[in-house]
Amino acid sequence: MADRFELSYIYARVCGAMNRSWAGPRSTELVRQTRLSDLWRILFNDASPSLPERSLLGATEERLVKRSLEEFHKLADELQRDEPFFLALRRKSEFARVKRVLLAVKDAEPACPPSEDPSLPDGFLAAAYPRLEEMFAEGRYSWIDEESIGNLPAAENRLDRQYYEELWAAAGSLSRPRRAGLPAILRLEIELENVVWALRLARYYAMPAEAVKPLLVSLPDVDVTGAAMEALAFRMDRRQDWDGWKYEFLVDGAGEPWSLDVRSVEIGARRHLYRRARLALHMNPSSYAPLYCFFKLKELETAVVIGIAEGIHLGAPAEELASFAIAGGVQ
Repeated sequence: MADRFELSYIYARVCGAMNRSWAGPRSTELVRQTRLSDLWRILFNDASPSLPERSLLGATEERLVKRSLEEFHKLADELQRDEPFFLALRRKSEFARVKRVLLAVKDAEPACPPSEDPSLPDGFLAAAYPRLEEMFAEGRYSWIDEESIGNLPAAENRLDRQYYEELWAAAGSLSRPRRAGLPAILRLEIELENVVWALRLARYYAMPAEAVKPLLVSLPDVDVTGAAMEALAFRMDRRQDWDGWKYEFLVDGAGEPWSLDVRSVEIGARRHLYRRARLALHMNPSSYAPLYCFFKLKELETAVVIGIAEGIHLGAPAEELASFAIAGGVQ
């Protein structure tokens, strides 16, 4: 278990690293670019590889994810690497890999998708690819079988819920001083994920509330579904229904005719979480909260930059690219 001195040292390093974030005001430099090769040069400080545009986009995304994980490891490795909470946090990439495995099996891809975090021991038997039941016969993914690829959205949703349930349990196992500040920001993240997911299902798939609720992340000791379920009771073409809702500030202002813009809510939720994580990073410097916030902020930063890269690839106008940026301030 890390001591107070080690955690203070990690906090100082986290603060220094966040000053170089591309998700804040520095993102304006990125949205001015019109070519992926120029974006690559700014991001990585070297010339881009000679690749077709589509391949260069994939290479950019791959390097961004790899760099984000490496930066987190440099900090986390200063502490005990076998800390259950950090292992649960790192498994985010493994849960994403399991999703890619299911898709690869469905598409009859010849090789198992590689790990984005090679230093994390595999939680399943990758050598058994593509035999799903053999791959996942034991451990946390034992519920996966050949039938899982028949309903990929359901399997992916269960993986998302499982990740947050395990992460919440791991945070709860920490001593009180070490988890100070963690439950609040983690609960906010999960609650916002539920809100966005519920609105997507209702808007794009016309799913009723009773069908949506089982698909939300549920925790045993706190309410993280109430705001999402309340939102499902509102009409999506009547702005007045949303007055007084907990996350009303994520909803666009009035106008006639008015309709809820789920994408706008999602972008607003991402920005709100980013700002709250920036605040939480400084609230408990002698706990694990700064390192968790760093992980979350780097994840959000990576998503922002990938969104900008995809926009440049598609030739999106500058004002659309700017929508991916996360400004400073608190909401």
